[in-house]
Amino acid sequence: MRSPKPSHPITRRSWVFLLLAVLLYFAANQTQVPWLYVFTTAALGVWLAAGLMARGNLRGLRLTRRINGAEVLEYELTVGDTVTVELELHNRSGLPALQVAGAEWCEFAPPEERAQPFFLTVPARGKITLSYETVAARRGWFEFPPLTVRSRAPFGLFNTQRALVQPTGVLIFPEYREISRFPLLDRKPSVQNPFAQVGLGTEFVGVREYRPGDSPRHVHWRSTARVNELVVKEFSEETQPGLTIALDVRPASIIGAESDNTLERAIKVAATLAHYAAQRGLPVNMASNSRALPSPTGPVSRWAAMNYLARLEPDDGPSLTESLHNLRASVFVAVLYPSPDPATLAPLLEMKKQGVTALAVLIDPAIFQPELAGQAQALAAALRAQGIGVRIIGNEPDWEQTLIADDRSATRY
Repeated sequence: MRSPKPSHPITRRSWVFLLLAVLLYFAANQTQVPWLYVFTTAALGVWLAAGLMARGNLRGLRLTRRINGAEVLEYELTVGDTVTVELELHNRSGLPALQVAGAEWCEFAPPEERAQPFFLTVPARGKITLSYETVAARRGWFEFPPLTVRSRAPFGLFNTQRALVQPTGVLIFPEYREISRFPLLDRKPSVQNPFAQVGLGTEFVGVREYRPGDSPRHVHWRSTARVNELVVKEFSEETQPGLTIALDVRPASIIGAESDNTLERAIKVAATLAHYAAQRGLPVNMASNSRALPSPTGPVSRWAAMNYLARLEPDDGPSLTESLHNLRASVFVAVLYPSPDPATLAPLLEMKKQGVTALAVLIDPAIFQPELAGQAQALAAALRAQGIGVRIIGNEPDWEQTLIADDRSATRY
């Protein structure tokens, strides 16, 4: 992609320089002193020469960016990974690029490391390579903005600026922990398939409206004739026991700062569970109440689950209770709560009646707001009274140990 042409704003020093040349000219015109004309001409010559040099000073610069030695448009990392970013400034011009200043902006780095300033001169038809090391501190999709370089060479009369464009995107997966076991998935399910899963099987389960891509062989002609619209048959498919991970991403349920809050901690738990389930070869389904990033349909791979969790952002969607009522659950369900929501007890009980083994993972809001102490414990007690498993994730550094604890020792303070 071509970089925009450089701009050449005139500096205050340049206006002073021009004013001095004009005053010299008037003085020479009034006094007819020859050497004043010489100084006037020299001053104007220096001003014009500086303008021409500034015009071409940054024109030949090109940028190449490498992430951990790889020159790619997209790169994948995990929170906590060490990242080495290399910037190669190549000057295609036959003149050096003098006094080039700029600052690389790395959005996913820790706040104190996001701006990486530099000041250098790039030789004619040469290149300079800069590098900096940082840590992937945030999950998400990040694109490096254009690198804006500036120069006031040669005499500070013009402030030349140019944006160097090198499209580079980095997808950072959320942090996850390795766990050796997880009681929810390590037990045998009470039923193999509590819900009829819509798919490509042979058992007829109902009809629905036609969608692009549906096979003409599945058209239900009797229903089509009755409603005067194409209607197709749906079939069930056999599925092995799997894990559904449900998340509440509504801003109202999130407690804490932007960089560290109950949703971010819930996503770490979700990533840990998805990683463990994938290691065991179990299908993983992701579910959230996000409208901007709808949940994937059907089981997803470990990469797809991490990709979904990396891109998930707070969003005003339906309540967690409504989402759970509409959830097409698998045999095992883990519901992650950024904040306690007693209204979810009813849909969890309904799941239990239908044979689904559910686990509620509560992120204790007292981590961020001590005045909320006891809310997570109160909901946990109500859930346990109905026979629903609960884990409360507090501020302990080894929170993954809470996940693998049995029900009698699942709450840690």
